[in-house]
This record gives sequence, C-alpha cells and structure tokens, in this order.
Amino acid sequence: MKKTTIAAYGFTLFLSFNLMSCNSGGGDDHQQNELQEEALTPTGRQEADSRGVTPGTGLEPVSPDDGANLSHTDPNIGGHEMMPTQLITENITSGINLATFASIIRHAGVVEQLAGEGPYTVFAPSNDAFEALPENELENLMKPENRARLREVVNNHVVAGALTANDLQDGAMLKTVGGAQLQVTKRNNTVAINGAEVEEANIMSENGVIHIVGKVLASE
Repeated sequence: MKKTTIAAYGFTLFLSFNLMSCNSGGGDDHQQNELQEEALTPTGRQEADSRGVTPGTGLEPVSPDDGANLSHTDPNIGGHEMMPTQLITENITSGINLATFASIIRHAGVVEQLAGEGPYTVFAPSNDAFEALPENELENLMKPENRARLREVVNNHVVAGALTANDLQDGAMLKTVGGAQLQVTKRNNTVAINGAEVEEANIMSENGVIHIVGKVLASE
C-alpha cells in the first residue's frame, strides 16, 4: 500500500476533525479470564459503560445510521502530546503515527464507544502496519458497504480492562470485545500480540491504555 494513500486518509481525517468542535478536552481460558478480570473495576465486570461493551459483544455504533461522533477526539490529528488525562480516542488522534487507525475508528462509527468509561486496552496498529497490508485491502475496508467488517477489525484490537505491559504475561490469552482470541508472547523485554510486536507500550489514558503494535492483528 502506497504512503500517498495513507497520507490521503490522514489529510481527509484532518479536515473532518477541524470541521467539528472538541467537547472533551499460561494460555488457557482461566488465565485469560483472571488477567482481564483483575484489570476491571467491579462495575466494569458487569457492564463497561452505557456507551461501552463487555467482552464478546463488540463495539457497535450508537446511532442507527452509523454516523461517527467525533466529539471525543482531538480536533487536530497528529502532532500533539498523548497524555493520561485524555481519553483513548483523544490520544489516538493526537499521535501522528496513529493517523490511519484514527481514520478507521471514525469510519467504523465507534468513536463514542471508545470514549466511554471502559476501561479498555487498545492495541493500536501504526501507520506502517496498515501500509503493509495487501494492496487495496484498506481501501476496500473503508468503503461504506464494508462498514461492518471495519468494525470487526476495530473490535479485534480492543480488550476490556486496562492492561499494562506488566499485566501481559507470556502465554496469556486475551478475549477481545468482539469475542476473538489474542495470544501474548513475551521474550525478555519484547511483548508481542498475535505475533505483532508492541512498539510503544503503556500510553496511559483516562479510560484505559494504548499499546502501539507493528501489525494489524489477525485473530486466532
């Protein structure tokens, strides 16, 4: 996939954001459940939030027309500091290396859900990760008729609970909010999720944590 295509998506998202104001400035099921349950608040174990999800239900648009609510995103994409006082969605749109993923959550219509109470852990693919996809795959996903599939892609990168790098133990299985399985491997100081290396860990956010990964995740 050509860099010009990715740049075009980032530029389109930049224009979209500036048209709107910002209103929010070892390997088995037992190990998987234990890891994620410990990270959830008591309320989160029952229901993530009125706009959020519990594992296995997936992020779905709040409005029936799949409209994207951008009120919980940074008004200017990229070039801003990612801070723990910001929501996950604000931090995603603040980092220039996550411009493509920011565009994807917008087109999938799940911005408002990811801005919910959570907490969530998001394994956010870098721009280069999307660029490495087979030619035309991202373009096809971004078509309106493939909106449901695009949400599946987002769901495959979101886990209920705030899991730091220290929580991600070798061999652990994580259940995404869409019900897919992600496997953690840990060698020395390197953490990988389904074979995708964590390039930047522990970007703490108000409603969870972001880890930047070097590949678009494929579910097991």
